[in-house]
Amino acid sequence: MMIDTLNLYRHSSDPNLWIYNGYAYNGMPLVWQQGPFIHNYLQRIDETIEGALRQHASIMAVRIDLRLPLQFDWRHHPDWRPVFSRFIASLKAKIKARQAQAIRDGKRFHPTKLHFVWTREFGQSGRPHYHCALFFNKQTFRGLGEFNPYSGSLYGMISSAWASALGLDEHLADGLVSIPRNPVYRIRRGERYDDLFRRLSYFAKLTSKLFGSGNHNFGASRTTSN
Repeated sequence: MMIDTLNLYRHSSDPNLWIYNGYAYNGMPLVWQQGPFIHNYLQRIDETIEGALRQHASIMAVRIDLRLPLQFDWRHHPDWRPVFSRFIASLKAKIKARQAQAIRDGKRFHPTKLHFVWTREFGQSGRPHYHCALFFNKQTFRGLGEFNPYSGSLYGMISSAWASALGLDEHLADGLVSIPRNPVYRIRRGERYDDLFRRLSYFAKLTSKLFGSGNHNFGASRTTSN
Protein backbone atom coordinates (compact mmCIF):
# COMPACT_ATOMS: atom_id res chain seq x y z
CA MET A 1 0.00 0.00 0.00
CA MET A 2 1.44 3.34 -1.05
CA ILE A 3 0.94 6.01 1.63
CA ASP A 4 2.61 9.40 1.82
CA THR A 5 3.18 9.51 5.58
CA LEU A 6 4.46 13.07 5.36
CA ASN A 7 0.89 14.14 4.63
CA LEU A 8 -0.65 12.36 7.65
CA TYR A 9 -1.53 13.98 10.95
CA ARG A 10 -3.89 13.18 13.80
CA HIS A 11 -7.37 14.66 14.05
CA SER A 12 -7.51 17.29 16.80
CA SER A 13 -10.83 16.02 18.23
CA ASP A 14 -10.33 12.30 17.69
CA PRO A 15 -6.73 11.03 17.90
CA ASN A 16 -7.82 7.67 16.46
CA LEU A 17 -8.40 9.36 13.11
CA TRP A 18 -5.62 10.33 10.72
CA ILE A 19 -6.05 13.26 8.36
CA TYR A 20 -4.54 12.89 4.91
CA ASN A 21 -3.55 15.61 2.47
CA GLY A 22 -2.86 13.98 -0.85
CA TYR A 23 -4.00 13.38 -4.40
CA ALA A 24 -4.01 9.57 -4.44
CA TYR A 25 -4.48 6.57 -2.18
CA ASN A 26 -2.83 3.25 -2.96
CA GLY A 27 -2.25 4.43 -6.51
CA MET A 28 -5.89 5.47 -7.02
CA PRO A 29 -6.91 9.10 -7.54
CA LEU A 30 -8.98 11.01 -5.01
CA VAL A 31 -11.46 13.83 -5.47
CA TRP A 32 -8.60 16.03 -4.32
CA GLN A 33 -10.68 19.22 -4.50
CA GLN A 34 -12.65 17.90 -1.49
CA GLY A 35 -9.59 17.22 0.65
CA PRO A 36 -8.22 16.82 3.21
CA PHE A 37 -9.49 13.29 3.84
CA ILE A 38 -9.78 10.97 6.78
CA HIS A 39 -7.25 8.25 6.01
CA ASN A 40 -9.05 5.63 8.13
CA TYR A 41 -12.16 6.05 5.97
CA LEU A 42 -10.23 5.75 2.72
CA GLN A 43 -8.78 2.48 4.00
CA ARG A 44 -12.22 1.10 4.91
CA ILE A 45 -13.63 2.03 1.51
CA ASP A 46 -10.81 0.17 -0.22
CA GLU A 47 -11.19 -2.84 2.08
CA THR A 48 -14.95 -2.95 1.47
CA ILE A 49 -14.57 -2.98 -2.30
CA GLU A 50 -11.92 -5.68 -2.04
CA GLY A 51 -14.14 -7.68 0.32
CA ALA A 52 -17.06 -7.52 -2.11
CA LEU A 53 -14.81 -8.71 -4.94
CA ARG A 54 -13.53 -11.60 -2.85
CA GLN A 55 -17.13 -12.63 -2.23
CA HIS A 56 -18.31 -12.31 -5.83
CA ALA A 57 -16.53 -12.69 -9.17
CA SER A 58 -18.19 -9.50 -10.36
CA ILE A 59 -20.03 -6.81 -8.44
CA MET A 60 -22.47 -4.01 -9.04
CA ALA A 61 -21.93 -0.92 -6.89
CA VAL A 62 -24.78 1.56 -6.50
CA ARG A 63 -24.51 5.12 -5.18
CA ILE A 64 -27.54 6.47 -3.33
CA ASP A 65 -28.36 9.36 -1.00
CA LEU A 66 -30.68 9.02 1.98
CA ARG A 67 -32.40 11.89 3.76
CA LEU A 68 -34.41 12.21 6.95
CA PRO A 69 -37.97 13.61 6.91
CA LEU A 70 -38.38 17.18 8.10
CA GLN A 71 -40.40 16.04 11.10
CA PHE A 72 -37.62 13.72 12.23
CA ASP A 73 -36.05 15.36 15.30
CA TRP A 74 -32.59 13.85 14.95
CA ARG A 75 -31.19 15.84 17.89
CA HIS A 76 -33.57 14.31 20.42
CA HIS A 77 -34.93 11.22 18.68
CA PRO A 78 -33.78 8.16 20.65
CA ASP A 79 -33.53 5.94 17.57
CA TRP A 80 -31.83 8.15 15.00
CA ARG A 81 -28.29 6.84 15.42
CA PRO A 82 -28.91 3.20 14.41
CA VAL A 83 -31.22 4.22 11.55
CA PHE A 84 -28.71 3.13 8.89
CA SER A 85 -28.27 -0.25 10.59
CA ARG A 86 -32.04 -0.75 10.45
CA PHE A 87 -31.98 0.19 6.77
CA ILE A 88 -29.36 -2.46 5.99
CA ALA A 89 -31.19 -5.10 8.04
CA SER A 90 -34.44 -4.35 6.22
CA LEU A 91 -32.80 -4.45 2.79
CA LYS A 92 -31.13 -7.78 3.60
CA ALA A 93 -34.50 -9.18 4.68
CA LYS A 94 -36.11 -8.02 1.43
CA ILE A 95 -33.38 -9.63 -0.67
CA LYS A 96 -33.77 -12.86 1.31
CA ALA A 97 -37.54 -12.77 0.77
CA ARG A 98 -37.02 -12.19 -2.96
CA GLN A 99 -34.73 -15.21 -3.10
CA ALA A 100 -37.25 -17.38 -1.23
CA GLN A 101 -40.03 -16.30 -3.58
CA ALA A 102 -37.91 -17.08 -6.63
CA ILE A 103 -37.18 -20.56 -5.29
CA ARG A 104 -40.88 -21.18 -4.65
CA ASP A 105 -41.62 -20.07 -8.20
CA GLY A 106 -38.96 -22.42 -9.56
CA LYS A 107 -36.85 -19.53 -10.81
CA ARG A 108 -33.11 -19.16 -10.55
CA PHE A 109 -31.83 -16.57 -8.11
CA HIS A 110 -28.15 -15.75 -7.73
CA PRO A 111 -27.50 -15.10 -4.03
CA THR A 112 -25.67 -11.98 -2.98
CA LYS A 113 -23.90 -10.77 0.12
CA LEU A 114 -24.67 -7.11 0.75
CA HIS A 115 -21.60 -4.95 1.31
CA PHE A 116 -21.83 -1.23 1.98
CA VAL A 117 -20.11 1.99 2.99
CA TRP A 118 -21.84 5.11 4.27
CA THR A 119 -21.06 8.55 5.54
CA ARG A 120 -23.21 11.02 7.42
CA GLU A 121 -22.84 14.69 6.58
CA PHE A 122 -24.41 17.94 7.69
CA GLY A 123 -25.57 20.49 5.13
CA GLN A 124 -26.03 24.22 5.50
CA SER A 125 -29.36 23.59 7.19
CA GLY A 126 -27.54 21.76 9.97
CA ARG A 127 -29.51 18.58 9.32
CA PRO A 128 -27.78 15.25 8.65
CA HIS A 129 -28.08 13.21 5.50
CA TYR A 130 -26.42 10.01 4.31
CA HIS A 131 -24.36 9.17 1.25
CA CYS A 132 -23.85 5.48 0.72
CA ALA A 133 -22.72 2.83 -1.72
CA LEU A 134 -24.21 -0.65 -1.84
CA PHE A 135 -22.37 -3.60 -3.38
CA PHE A 136 -24.19 -6.62 -4.83
CA ASN A 137 -23.37 -9.74 -6.79
CA LYS A 138 -23.69 -8.49 -10.39
CA GLN A 139 -25.59 -11.67 -11.25
CA THR A 140 -28.32 -10.86 -8.72
CA PHE A 141 -29.48 -7.49 -10.02
CA ARG A 142 -29.02 -5.96 -13.46
CA GLY A 143 -29.51 -2.41 -12.22
CA LEU A 144 -31.70 -0.22 -10.07
CA GLY A 145 -34.71 -0.83 -12.28
CA GLU A 146 -37.77 1.40 -12.26
CA PHE A 147 -37.53 4.43 -9.98
CA ASN A 148 -40.82 3.61 -8.33
CA PRO A 149 -41.06 2.58 -4.66
CA TYR A 150 -43.88 0.16 -5.48
CA SER A 151 -42.38 -1.45 -8.58
CA GLY A 152 -40.54 -4.36 -6.93
CA SER A 153 -37.30 -3.14 -8.52
CA LEU A 154 -34.04 -2.86 -6.60
CA TYR A 155 -34.77 0.85 -6.23
CA GLY A 156 -38.18 -0.03 -4.82
CA MET A 157 -36.58 -2.41 -2.32
CA ILE A 158 -34.11 0.29 -1.25
CA SER A 159 -36.86 2.88 -0.87
CA SER A 160 -39.04 0.48 1.10
CA ALA A 161 -36.11 -0.46 3.35
CA TRP A 162 -35.40 3.20 4.13
CA ALA A 163 -39.09 3.73 4.96
CA SER A 164 -38.95 0.75 7.29
CA ALA A 165 -35.81 2.08 8.98
CA LEU A 166 -37.55 5.40 9.63
CA GLY A 167 -40.77 3.76 10.79
CA LEU A 168 -42.75 5.41 7.99
CA ASP A 169 -45.34 4.17 5.53
CA GLU A 170 -43.77 3.70 2.12
CA HIS A 171 -45.65 6.60 0.53
CA LEU A 172 -44.39 8.97 3.24
CA ALA A 173 -40.77 8.01 2.56
CA ASP A 174 -41.08 8.54 -1.19
CA GLY A 175 -38.55 11.21 -2.20
CA LEU A 176 -36.18 10.61 0.73
CA VAL A 177 -34.08 8.28 -1.45
CA SER A 178 -32.31 10.10 -4.27
CA ILE A 179 -30.10 8.72 -7.00
CA PRO A 180 -27.16 10.85 -8.20
CA ARG A 181 -25.92 10.88 -11.77
CA ASN A 182 -24.14 7.76 -13.04
CA PRO A 183 -24.98 5.73 -9.94
CA VAL A 184 -24.00 2.23 -11.11
CA TYR A 185 -20.52 0.69 -11.43
CA ARG A 186 -19.86 -2.88 -12.58
CA ILE A 187 -16.48 -4.39 -11.79
CA ARG A 188 -14.98 -7.84 -12.28
CA ARG A 189 -12.57 -9.43 -9.85
CA GLY A 190 -9.03 -8.51 -10.88
CA GLU A 191 -10.06 -5.29 -12.60
CA ARG A 192 -8.96 -1.92 -11.31
CA TYR A 193 -11.66 0.19 -9.72
CA ASP A 194 -10.04 3.63 -9.79
CA ASP A 195 -13.18 5.44 -10.97
CA LEU A 196 -15.34 3.92 -8.25
CA PHE A 197 -12.78 4.60 -5.54
CA ARG A 198 -12.35 8.19 -6.68
CA ARG A 199 -16.13 8.65 -6.52
CA LEU A 200 -16.34 7.16 -3.04
CA SER A 201 -13.33 9.10 -1.73
CA TYR A 202 -15.83 11.92 -1.31
CA PHE A 203 -17.20 9.95 1.65
CA ALA A 204 -13.86 10.39 3.43
CA LYS A 205 -13.62 14.17 3.19
CA LEU A 206 -13.06 15.93 6.50
CA THR A 207 -15.54 18.76 6.03
CA SER A 208 -19.32 18.56 6.62
CA LYS A 209 -18.95 16.08 9.47
CA LEU A 210 -19.76 16.45 13.16
CA PHE A 211 -17.21 15.12 15.64
CA GLY A 212 -17.50 14.47 19.36
CA SER A 213 -20.40 13.44 21.61
CA GLY A 214 -20.23 9.85 20.40
CA ASN A 215 -21.26 10.77 16.87
CA HIS A 216 -20.58 8.30 14.08
CA ASN A 217 -19.80 9.82 10.70
CA PHE A 218 -18.85 6.73 8.74
CA GLY A 219 -19.47 3.01 8.62
CA ALA A 220 -18.88 -0.02 6.45
CA SER A 221 -19.77 -3.68 6.30
CA ARG A 222 -17.36 -6.09 7.90
CA THR A 223 -14.75 -7.61 5.67
CA THR A 224 -13.32 -11.09 5.95
CA SER A 225 -10.13 -12.60 4.62
CA ASN A 226 -11.90 -15.52 2.93
